[in-house]
Amino acid sequence: MKKDEYFHDIKQKAEAAYNKKAALGPDIDLSEFSVCSPHEKVESIESISRSMKEAALYAGVDLQESGNAATYVQVDRSAIFEKIQKAFQGKLEIMSISQAIEKYPEVRNYYWNLIPVDFDKYTAYTELCQTEGYFIRVFAHQQINVPLQACLLMSEEARVQSVHNLIILEEGAQANINTGCASVKGNKNGLHIGVSEFYIGKNAQLTFTMIHNWGENFHVRPRTVVEMEDNSFYSSTYVLMKPLLSLQTFPKAILKGENANANFQSIIFGKESSIIDVGSNLIMKSRGCRGNSVSRVCAADHSKVYARGKLASYHDEAQAHLECKGILFSRDSEIISIPELEVYGAPKSRLSHEAAVGPIEEEAINYLRSRGLSKEEALSLITRGFLNVDLPGVPPALKKYIEEIVKMTSQDLM
Repeated sequence: MKKDEYFHDIKQKAEAAYNKKAALGPDIDLSEFSVCSPHEKVESIESISRSMKEAALYAGVDLQESGNAATYVQVDRSAIFEKIQKAFQGKLEIMSISQAIEKYPEVRNYYWNLIPVDFDKYTAYTELCQTEGYFIRVFAHQQINVPLQACLLMSEEARVQSVHNLIILEEGAQANINTGCASVKGNKNGLHIGVSEFYIGKNAQLTFTMIHNWGENFHVRPRTVVEMEDNSFYSSTYVLMKPLLSLQTFPKAILKGENANANFQSIIFGKESSIIDVGSNLIMKSRGCRGNSVSRVCAADHSKVYARGKLASYHDEAQAHLECKGILFSRDSEIISIPELEVYGAPKSRLSHEAAVGPIEEEAINYLRSRGLSKEEALSLITRGFLNVDLPGVPPALKKYIEEIVKMTSQDLM
């Protein structure tokens, strides 16, 4: 199919789904928001404003740090900075999605391939009013031993940032990608839509970490699907510690190849009147597939958190575990845990789930108070320990940062 015909077909499907409500999450009136404005490219990190650097840092991306293999920075609708360190040139590519589509015709084979453009109104809007996104490809057998980072920032009030991201790890490749998404200080109102399609080749390994830090009146709608080949590994960590209006995301990993292994970790703290609907969906289609989905959820004030998890097995030798634990900090907060285990023609599959929701035990608080801590200090310490989960593959520096924001969030209880 010719390029013009290809994109015409996609656009027609998107137009037909423009008002299609999503199955999950509060419905959003897209007409309340305008498309983001463009920005000029910068030649160096030093040219990026201080407020943008601070916003990136609060989302786990240190733009001043030189020890990264590659960096992509987008503000509103424009990729303003892309750089690959000299030592890694020829081993990977990082650029805007529009540049990749123009440069490589084969990118069309990956674009809207895992996620239907007419999945819901947010995917449709992303095609019709797309505001860039990143393209990252790690070439076959290249093992990138330092992190890549991508930062998506919003600086304008009442705007939509609708990005489409592609990550491709070719056979035998390894990478650790840290993505930070945030609003710049003073920008409290907006909508972020992120469509992400990840392809992990045979024997490839991807560790993906995403930290969100949005304004209190933001809506966020990520749409993510990961396709995994034989002996591939994928670890995803998602962190949200700040209040917002609503978030709904249900990333899916399709374990297509034999011995594929997928792990999801979500660390969520609901505050104020946030409505948060998160989870993960693992579909195991081949022999030896493995998976884990772990959620740690805290809900305070008037927040409501849905913690979903779905495991589906199509092969007898597949196994996976789903775990959701939540702490309620007020009478007006809610946690709804929704586990789903599905087996199709594979009666020897081993799927399991564990869920627990409740307050912090008074016995634990009293024990710490007997050791000299105040009640507030005890609550903070217990919360911090609860939210600190194992993060396979996450670099030590990023683990430390996540521990720090968990610590600061826990101290807010005091």
